[in-house]
Amino acid sequence: MPTEADLTQQLIEAQRAGRHDVDAVPYAALDRAAALRIQSATMGALNETPALLKTIVTPDGLGACAPIYRSRVGNSGAFQLSSPTLTGLEVEVGLVLASDLTTEVANRDEIDIIEAISHYFVGIEVCGTRYADRSLSGVNGGLADNASAYGYVIDPTHRDAGADIENYDVHLEFAGREIWSAPGKHSFGTVLNSFIAYAKNQNPAFPLKAGTVVTTGSLCGLVPISGTGHVVGRLGNHAVSFDIT
Repeated sequence: MPTEADLTQQLIEAQRAGRHDVDAVPYAALDRAAALRIQSATMGALNETPALLKTIVTPDGLGACAPIYRSRVGNSGAFQLSSPTLTGLEVEVGLVLASDLTTEVANRDEIDIIEAISHYFVGIEVCGTRYADRSLSGVNGGLADNASAYGYVIDPTHRDAGADIENYDVHLEFAGREIWSAPGKHSFGTVLNSFIAYAKNQNPAFPLKAGTVVTTGSLCGLVPISGTGHVVGRLGNHAVSFDIT
């Protein structure tokens, strides 16, 4: 049976080599605390820091997060990403915090959670995995692999509509063809649901501080891609573009 250190090292080595061949099955047996330790230890060994936090709601209803590494985050335009481990794209609405938000404050009143937000933006999460078959990893194994968050590209302009996605369509183009066009539907119900859940159940390794950038889940599910090409995503009057090389 591999140890926690063994599981961490496998993810480190796979990322360094650009591989997605790690056996996910042993990670499915992890509890949440062990998965989060592996997540943080892997990031530290790779000398990475988080540019964004990806928030999710796990099946038990609790919030969790995964870091998206700073080396793989950029603004719309000339940004490029390259990896053989990519699985797909997600158009999302994220947010930036104006003030610190502690777990105690978040659990006292949800109004305080909303008031801690500075502004919203549109972005595209680039998903990828180090597992040979991520479907075998389970919820906690998925957290150990950063919840399949590989990179992120942001339209830095503030979104006037804030967290409202009603009556907004999502469009995605890749390598010169449309791969998604449909009304936006959030994977966790609303833009704020996963953020609120995480605010109430924060990992001490990733506290919600002023200036923290958070992305809260897809408006189009995971749209699979493979190969290289130019990406354009649109939500209302916001567009995000970059290249996968």
